[in-house]
Amino acid sequence: MAPKAGKTGFNLTPVMQQYLEIKRDHEDAILFFRMGDFYEMFFEDAEKASPILDIALTSRNRSDPNPIPLCGVPHHALRPYAARLLEAGLKVAICEQIELPKGSSKIAKRKVTRVITPGTAVDEDSLVPDKGNYLVSVCRDGGGWAIAWADFSTGEVMATGAESDADLRDEILAIS
Repeated sequence: MAPKAGKTGFNLTPVMQQYLEIKRDHEDAILFFRMGDFYEMFFEDAEKASPILDIALTSRNRSDPNPIPLCGVPHHALRPYAARLLEAGLKVAICEQIELPKGSSKIAKRKVTRVITPGTAVDEDSLVPDKGNYLVSVCRDGGGWAIAWADFSTGEVMATGAESDADLRDEILAIS
């Protein structure tokens, strides 16, 4: 988890305080925080993402006694980098600049506009070609189970039922 604003040894600028406020709502995701032409990741997100993305781990405020770990990717290259994190089983939250600074405000307004998980990725960069890319839903139906699934690659949608837990397991294994 990222450090709490004001309770760490980190020198937190207003932008870093904004980052931490947004990150608190998305602790289970790697936060791609838009800073101009880049999506930047900080603290544990940077340390976790940099080896997966094969990008350099650097730091913000390098001369500070407690520099903040940092890595980033160009905004136009979001899709392939997010796809790598999804392949590693990680969740990604995309935080955009929604309004540039006005008047006395020194930082852009930002908010998370999209959250992508390995189970909900449906763009071409995230799907595995020549392999089914399924979303499965299971629901208790009286004494048995109702099962529905969709393949994002082909658009195929199917449904069936299972009378026991063992039958449910067999049906799910047969899907993929």
